[in-house]
Amino acid sequence: MKRAAAPGTPRAAAGAHRRVSLLLFAAGWGANHFSSLLIVYRKSLGFSPASVALLFGAYAIGLVPGLLFAGHASDRLGRRAIVLPAGVAAIVGSGLLMLGGQGFGVLFAGRLVYGLAMGAIMSPGSVWVQELSEPGVGPRRATLALSAGFGVGPLATGVLAEFAPAPMVLPFVAHVLVMAASLAGVHAVPETAALALARPPREAPEKRARAGIGRRELAVLAGLLPAAPWAFGFAAASLAVLPGIMRSHVSRPILYSAFVILLTLLAGVLVQPLTARLRRRGNVVGLALGSLGLLVGACSVAVASPALVFAAAILTGVGYGLVMTTGLREVAERATDETRGTAVGIYYVLTYIGFALPFVHAKAATALGDVATLELTAAAAAGCLVLRGVVESVRG
Repeated sequence: MKRAAAPGTPRAAAGAHRRVSLLLFAAGWGANHFSSLLIVYRKSLGFSPASVALLFGAYAIGLVPGLLFAGHASDRLGRRAIVLPAGVAAIVGSGLLMLGGQGFGVLFAGRLVYGLAMGAIMSPGSVWVQELSEPGVGPRRATLALSAGFGVGPLATGVLAEFAPAPMVLPFVAHVLVMAASLAGVHAVPETAALALARPPREAPEKRARAGIGRRELAVLAGLLPAAPWAFGFAAASLAVLPGIMRSHVSRPILYSAFVILLTLLAGVLVQPLTARLRRRGNVVGLALGSLGLLVGACSVAVASPALVFAAAILTGVGYGLVMTTGLREVAERATDETRGTAVGIYYVLTYIGFALPFVHAKAATALGDVATLELTAAAAAGCLVLRGVVESVRG
């Protein structure tokens, strides 16, 4: 198992990992700035909480096949061959979302297309950054780039939606411009995929298809299963659940939502350097702090305190950052060059299960109430903490 770049790859090409990181940033911007508009759609188009949650989760529905296809395909065909067309598809997805004022169907289609494109950027793009980076720092760089986009996008969109005209159009125009500029920057970045570099021009298709995930990678992914969905599960609670509940208690709900989202993801970014010290224990610590954040969120709803939501955002953000980066580091380190894209893609699929949390919360809260639903969610996360702790104790 090699951790260096594939033979013949000019890893040291000036700024190469930065250009791919910028593309990940732009893609993350487009994936998450939609969160700041949920209140706009709910108010302007009259969507129910469940409909808004479904739009939020539609992105993940498109994302899963994108991740599963793109990771494996990039191991065989190369990172560039997947990432560049996916960047164009992301621009198309944002273009559809510009037309979202026409109704739920257009918005749902735009979210699906963007999710599919994001999946095809996220997995091979993250691996591309890792293979262009010095050993040990690539996973953190990739997660930092994505998290920065996840945080800056909602803030920029929140400001535009609050103070600029055409709040359902202008934010997507801004993203298309950012995405197009970053996509242009990666055309000169060298290929790094081992199979794509080593493959003879006329190699038989059956030989090209040999790359696949093995038992070692499956064991790693299985061990991460109790924790991985909570990476975005914790984040989704602060991105899509708590701001919506608090909208009637603040004077500027769109801007409030943007700052809650930014604080969540900023906390996730700032905590990531700790994963190098915590190693695999980062998952356990992240689950503990994220569970506590959900309990603080339940308390903020019970006492109707918008300010307390910021404390919940910090805790859930730290939980997101630790769980995400710890798992990504473990998968990247234990996969081979030929299977890294596939393994990282599957890991991201597991993390994005957490995007279903807002929809589940909306349905459960109709019967149980928001406070009880958040408390039960925290209990479920705590149960997964115990299970992940057992896995780590067995591994030793």
